[in-house]
Amino acid sequence: MKKIFILSFIMLLAFSGCTLFQKGTTGSEGTAQPRQEVANQAFYGFPDIPVPKELTYVPEKSFVYENPAMRAGVMFLNGNVDVQSLENYFKINMAKNGWKYINSFRYKDVVLNYQKEDKTCNIKMSRGAFQTEVEIWVGPAEKAGQQKGNAPK
Repeated sequence: MKKIFILSFIMLLAFSGCTLFQKGTTGSEGTAQPRQEVANQAFYGFPDIPVPKELTYVPEKSFVYENPAMRAGVMFLNGNVDVQSLENYFKINMAKNGWKYINSFRYKDVVLNYQKEDKTCNIKMSRGAFQTEVEIWVGPAEKAGQQKGNAPK
């Protein structure tokens, strides 16, 4: 009985190792969104929002709306990454790309809010049973003169 348990455990480790090595080659080759890569990060759909390479882009759930004045959308990603390390990654790399940290919410999930002169970005990180899911929402920001109560009459 002990030998069967040990043999099963070794086979489980072997299959897990094979899966980890294959993970680096699959990624998002078939996605419609062009991807730029820099060191250990990628950019999907938005050239100023870095994403760690450990996350996989989910094109079936993601979308980007674009017109001549702006680009907005939602990116869904997932991967086996610790939520705390993702939070640190985004806090460092969003600032490097010109985003201003506004605030964050922590409950069972973590939500980070950022702003630039003409757009906002909300990043939600959730730990699931087997992987971390990340939603990145990007949309236009309200201009100071267009806020309610300040609208021209």
